[in-house]
Amino acid sequence: MGNNDSELLQQNSIPEKPMKGMPADPWRCEECGSLEVSYLTWVDSNTDQIIPAVPDREDLWCNECSEHTWQVRESELISDTVEPWWEHGTTAEDRAIITGLNPENFSSKNDCKAFHDTCNMWWRGKTNDEKIRIWHQATRSEE
Repeated sequence: MGNNDSELLQQNSIPEKPMKGMPADPWRCEECGSLEVSYLTWVDSNTDQIIPAVPDREDLWCNECSEHTWQVRESELISDTVEPWWEHGTTAEDRAIITGLNPENFSSKNDCKAFHDTCNMWWRGKTNDEKIRIWHQATRSEE
């Protein structure tokens, strides 16, 4: 920190479990969807004044994926990443594993439509938090 000891580095974190008063559209890690994103700020030890840093990837840290990250609003993560992944990035085999449904239990004469529709109904019943966790676990296992 150099010769000026009046500034101390602090980390502020948003807890993973939503707390009372958390915004309806919280910030999340762009990479894994975690709510546990910390950012670096400076505190002047003489005045206790918080000096916010300009948001930069190097100043944002995800405690869950242990990476520097960008923050994204939950609604954007869902609409731009998670929902398209479910709709276009999963196969029938993926959906069977994720949902626990067996495609063989559905009529094959409808070209798996009943299985696909049931998987989508299962998906729509999930909360955003559940969808993000499913997406993160599935895409992490692909790496």
